[in-house]
Amino acid sequence: MPSLISYVRDIFGKLDENHFKVLRVIEQNLARYEIVPREVIYSETGLGERAEKLLKKLNEYKLIWAPMGYEKGFCINYYGLDMLALKALVDRNIITSLGRPLGVGKEADVYDALAPDGKRLVVKFFRIGRTSFRKYERHRTSLVTAPSHLAASIKSARMEYRALRMLHPAGIKVPKPVARNRHVIVTEFFQGIELAIIQSLSRPIEVLGEILRNAVRAWEVGVVHSDLSAYNILITPEEEILIIDWPQWVPPSHPMAREYLRRDLSNLIKFFRRKWRIEEIPEEYLDLIRKVLEESFLI
Repeated sequence: MPSLISYVRDIFGKLDENHFKVLRVIEQNLARYEIVPREVIYSETGLGERAEKLLKKLNEYKLIWAPMGYEKGFCINYYGLDMLALKALVDRNIITSLGRPLGVGKEADVYDALAPDGKRLVVKFFRIGRTSFRKYERHRTSLVTAPSHLAASIKSARMEYRALRMLHPAGIKVPKPVARNRHVIVTEFFQGIELAIIQSLSRPIEVLGEILRNAVRAWEVGVVHSDLSAYNILITPEEEILIIDWPQWVPPSHPMAREYLRRDLSNLIKFFRRKWRIEEIPEEYLDLIRKVLEESFLI
C-alpha cells in the first residue's frame, strides 16, 4: 500500500466538499450498517444519484471499499478516515502540511507536521488492529470493546488525548496535547530515543527515579499507564524523559489499577537492573512506590 504521505500529496487536493460529504455520511452510518447502502448515501448527502460519480471516484482513490460487491454498498477505510481527520485539522488551522514519518508501529504511525505559524508538530494516526483486530482485542482488555478496528482507533485516540490533557498541565513528562480529531492526535513537537534501544546513560539511577516519580505523580492525577515499558519512554538528548503511548490508561479506581502500576514499575526496575547493572534501588524510590501501592514492594 502507498504511504500516507503519498496519498495526501496525490489525493487530498483532488477532493472537494461533496467528496467529503459522502465520506462523512459513510462514516456516520457505520454504527447502523455493517455496509452502508448506496440509497442511504444518496439520501443523507442530499445529492441523490449525483453521489454515484463521487462514490466511483472515492472507490478509485481507495478511500472507501465495497466488501460485498459494488452494488451492496460501501465502508470507509483508514485512508478515508485519514482524509476526514486531516480536512478537519486543516479547517481548524491546526496544521498546514504533513511531513516525514517519525515512527511507524503496529498500532500507530507518527509524522512530522507544520502549524500555520511554522511551528513543528507531531501528528499520530492510530492504526489499531492493523495486523489482526481479533488479536488486538485479546491483548487490549483495558479498552472498552470496540465494534471495529476503526472504532478502536478512534477510541484509542480519545483515551490518549484525554490522558495527555490531564497529565501535561500537572507537569508530568508527556507530549503537550494540541488537538484531536477522530483517530488522530496532534501534539507539540518532541524527539527522543526509546529507552529500550538507547546505548548509554550517564546517570541511569537518576533517570529511573524520574520515571518512577512521574508514574506516581500520574497516579495522583488519576492516570495509570498500564502498559509502561522501556519502549514507550523516550530519552531526550539532555537525558530528560518523555512518557508516550497512553491509550490503555485506567483510573486508580479501576479494580486492576494497582496491579497494573505494580507490573509497570517492577518491569522497569528489572530492566534498569539488567541493562545498567544497578544492584541497589535507592530506598527513597521504593518508599515512593510503597506509598502508592499501600503494601510492600519487592523486586
